[in-house]
Amino acid sequence: MAIQGSEIKWYRSRNVNDGPTNGGTMSALEIPDGVKNNVWPDVPQAERNAGSVKYRKNFIKIANDDDLALIAPRLFIETGTPGDDRVVLLAGTQTDTQAEANAYTRCHGVGILDSPIIADDATLQVVVEPGNDANGDAIFQDGDLIRISDQTSLDAPAGNSEFLRLAASDAVTWNGNLATLTLADGNRPACNYAAGVTKVASVLEGADIAASLTGWQLSSQAGSYDRTGFPPTLDHIGAIEQTWTLTFTSATQFICVGDDLGIVGSGAIQNDFSAINPDFGKPWFTITGGSPPWGGTFASGDTITFVTHPAALPFWEKRTVPAGANSHSGNQVIVAISGESA
Repeated sequence: MAIQGSEIKWYRSRNVNDGPTNGGTMSALEIPDGVKNNVWPDVPQAERNAGSVKYRKNFIKIANDDDLALIAPRLFIETGTPGDDRVVLLAGTQTDTQAEANAYTRCHGVGILDSPIIADDATLQVVVEPGNDANGDAIFQDGDLIRISDQTSLDAPAGNSEFLRLAASDAVTWNGNLATLTLADGNRPACNYAAGVTKVASVLEGADIAASLTGWQLSSQAGSYDRTGFPPTLDHIGAIEQTWTLTFTSATQFICVGDDLGIVGSGAIQNDFSAINPDFGKPWFTITGGSPPWGGTFASGDTITFVTHPAALPFWEKRTVPAGANSHSGNQVIVAISGESA
């Protein structure tokens, strides 16, 4: 089994605005691919004249019904904007907002190869947009994973692309907006690449994308649950970012409350308990019933709390429009992800 391209879905954050609350957790609103203004609004003339910096938070969700993880995901800008504006990527968390993202400084972007390279070259020179250089967002840094590609598009059958690692120290030298990049030992291009048409991107590397559970706390003098032998299961389609509390109303009965959702149901320890996400018709999580895993004696008021995390990679896009930017019809940026599955 493997993750299919159709199972890699892009979702908006809960809040989409230009203020400090922008971002937050993942919404249930999927971002349509290749649709105008699917992420960024148009830039009116007044904004182009004055210049602006805006943020949008997105999530890449692995909606795989077999709950497979996307292993070692690599997020990058495949093609930068043809307009005067520029877009870079920043790592996010499942809950951060623009108030926090404003302080993030590690940016990932794309430039164009300035001089041709041949297979086994140890260095390459890349031209970046003004503002993506050392005096701005510095999109290349020591130890970066970079992607080199001369494909005309992400799915083009012709051309080459490969991932290579920069040296751990003294890998990047800037001369204005020209970056000289030194590759790590053992990292050499396998192909020849022409200047002017080859894209070189710094890659945002993420942790494996899979739903997960943390923060399990059981508060009971006599009740127990064998979480090691019977861990709660999470559905990659249904799981969300949420803190859950099971509060016992008797020795066997409990109610389930999400910190954001409120009461979502009630259950009993003798039965499996699944809280269903109505947006997708899949469980947020499932807890096994019976003995084991339940043991001892619970009392009214006992609690179990835990946090679920979705099978999603959160990230930010930052768009900078320089003052005096020209209008550009059909302006767009192409962001892509790659990874492996079991």
